[in-house]
Amino acid sequence: MNKKLLAAAVASAGAVPGGVAADASFYGSLKPRIQVQDSDITFKDGASRIGWKSSTDMGNGNSVSGKVELGLDMSDGHINTGNTSRVTTVSFGGDWGSATVGSQWSVMTGPDWVTCVNSGSSCAGHVGYQGRVADSLVISGPAVGPLGLSIQMEADGSDLAAWAVATGLDLGSINIQAAYRDTDTNAATEVAASTTVAGMTLAAGFSSQDVGDDGNSLFANISGLKLQYDETGGDADLSANYDVDLGGATMRLGVIDNEGSETAVFVQWMYNL
Repeated sequence: MNKKLLAAAVASAGAVPGGVAADASFYGSLKPRIQVQDSDITFKDGASRIGWKSSTDMGNGNSVSGKVELGLDMSDGHINTGNTSRVTTVSFGGDWGSATVGSQWSVMTGPDWVTCVNSGSSCAGHVGYQGRVADSLVISGPAVGPLGLSIQMEADGSDLAAWAVATGLDLGSINIQAAYRDTDTNAATEVAASTTVAGMTLAAGFSSQDVGDDGNSLFANISGLKLQYDETGGDADLSANYDVDLGGATMRLGVIDNEGSETAVFVQWMYNL
């Protein structure tokens, strides 16, 4: 089934009486990985996914959009299950900002992704790391000059399970991201900054929490060679990634040295559907 037929099938299935069915576009990314660690060869997956998304103009400068993603494991061909496996959202947006509800990327990923970049790394230096978050509402206001602000609320069926706030400051040569999340039993703060000098990207991050160790992280992209360092409570991790353009696909070469385990090397292919 080609993309147009698949998108039409999804759009038809989503049509309801009294509703307007939007044209859905199909997308996906396949990321098979072969990894060698301690003489063992493993066929793994690097976060493959397929999805459908659409957007509808509501008039007066407002729009509504929806996204459904399914995570895939290419090692054995199964669809990932469980909470926050991928993203499923409905989002309203306009000049006033946006409001997104569903299973989505946490606002904590703002500072996370400044230094937590490499495939296969543990991102141990981000003690407040939260990837996708379920049962959530994220409201983002319009940028005021170089400053942005987002608020996240998480429900658990009884009360407000957690809340978070994130901000970003783009000063051109320097980008700063900060976020804070409170779960009642613990609170985490993350700050990260990056800059680009002579084509080389340098970044550093710091994270702390009320309960547990703090974390530090460093990242550098030097002529396409991505180097990442993470440390939490004396546990240090190193990783390196390098991408090779194959013309229609990308091959990623990687090394992962997580303290307490054998060094691993991998080759991963990335192909967008």
